[in-house]
Amino acid sequence: MRREEIDGVAVIQRDVPGTLAASLTFGCGARDEEIDSIGLTHLVQHLVDWTEDHVAEKHEDNIWMNDTSFLAGGPPGQVAEHLATICSAISNLPPEDLSDAVADLNADSRYVSNIEEGLRDPWGALLSRRFGPSGYGLSRWPAVDYKLFTADEVRRYVERFFTSGNAVLTVTGEPPQAMRLPLPAGPRVTRSTPIVNNQMGPIWYADEVRGVALTVGVEPSAEAVVLMWALRSRVAEAVDEAGVAIGAEFMCEVVDSTRHELGLRVTPDFGRKSKNFDATVAAELLWAELQRLAADGIDRVEIADRVPTQRMAMEGDNEWMQSISDLQPLAHQELLGTTEIYGSESLSELTGLTPEATRDIVSGWLSSAMIVVPYGSKPDLPRATEDSCPTTRFVPAGEVVRPPFSKRFHNKGKLVIGIDAISTVDGDGNVHTVPLSQALVVERFGVIRLAHLGHGCVTTISDFADAADKLRAVLPPRRFRQAVKQLSSNW
Repeated sequence: MRREEIDGVAVIQRDVPGTLAASLTFGCGARDEEIDSIGLTHLVQHLVDWTEDHVAEKHEDNIWMNDTSFLAGGPPGQVAEHLATICSAISNLPPEDLSDAVADLNADSRYVSNIEEGLRDPWGALLSRRFGPSGYGLSRWPAVDYKLFTADEVRRYVERFFTSGNAVLTVTGEPPQAMRLPLPAGPRVTRSTPIVNNQMGPIWYADEVRGVALTVGVEPSAEAVVLMWALRSRVAEAVDEAGVAIGAEFMCEVVDSTRHELGLRVTPDFGRKSKNFDATVAAELLWAELQRLAADGIDRVEIADRVPTQRMAMEGDNEWMQSISDLQPLAHQELLGTTEIYGSESLSELTGLTPEATRDIVSGWLSSAMIVVPYGSKPDLPRATEDSCPTTRFVPAGEVVRPPFSKRFHNKGKLVIGIDAISTVDGDGNVHTVPLSQALVVERFGVIRLAHLGHGCVTTISDFADAADKLRAVLPPRRFRQAVKQLSSNW
């Protein structure tokens, strides 16, 4: 591996046979936005694509929570020209015709890593609860209407994050001598990661989610990754045998050099099989397997049987991306001081891992463990405390909105729109109040949901659809958003 610098951009080279591939990666991702500027990174990437011609025969752009990358593969001259064109486009943002550039851009074209179900994704719900309305906590919420962003916002964002000092070029061969990376000058960006909810003792809570999920905060290590993979395998077997779900997903967020969030997500299958999903049973099985792992540990033989032995390889037209993707951890380490740890690459390092050691590691997870379930679920999770959003019996003053007569038999609640808060009152008189400063309204296809950004929770208020115009009147335009399309049929 060789290191050098081109135009102030750090270059990491590892010679790999085959098509030359390169990735220009910036230490800027969705986590660097703010609650009222969600989507700005995606907008920058879109504007680059909109203003430049794709020179390389193979290319791809990616936006993740921690980084944004522009990949290119092909003849060396094409790769060099492609990345130089990307850099020139960045340097000249925003375009003079910004309104034309965003005219056809919508939130459905924005993808946030690991969030498959938009607002109702249980993993996104946990992140919003853990981190609040910043950093990783933003992953649950949809983008601002792109037409509301100003040229000055785009310019300031580029000047801060898309600079030579905040970029790394990884390349699978000798960079062409003529390669230029004409980016704006600027320093490497450092960031803090505030954690709003890092409670002592495991908790569970209910939210407007489709599925069940678990998260724990861990010190980055190969041991933690392989143990979570082993837990995933056990949980997948348990829910499948119980007939309540098909499998479980391993989840990971690389927070910083001292903390990664690891977890599992269990969601309903699509189609008729989704009717068999039982969130209560799924949560109880997940919790039971975590407790068993913490109590008994696991031996290395079982770990080896349960952890994937290799990552999924790219084939066909995407083979060129495999070699450059394998170098991305080097870029992440350079930019972030940490990178994702893959279980398939860690087994050989764990020859001394004993059941006693695994028991101690997993026991240490419990103090930060959080489980989210859908509203209406009441799982029995021994030694885990229910910590759902607080409610009161006090109804604040404000304009009262009730469901239409046709829906009042099933919904005896009301919505109260005050001068500084929005409150939902259920049929039993329980009041959940959202300060206007923490309120976000999201709608799609007539379904309306109210989010409390501080708590990270969501409540469906579709029965009060007549209140939509009233809510628009009390909330800033950027707090009324369109939900993104999700994998399931109902968002």
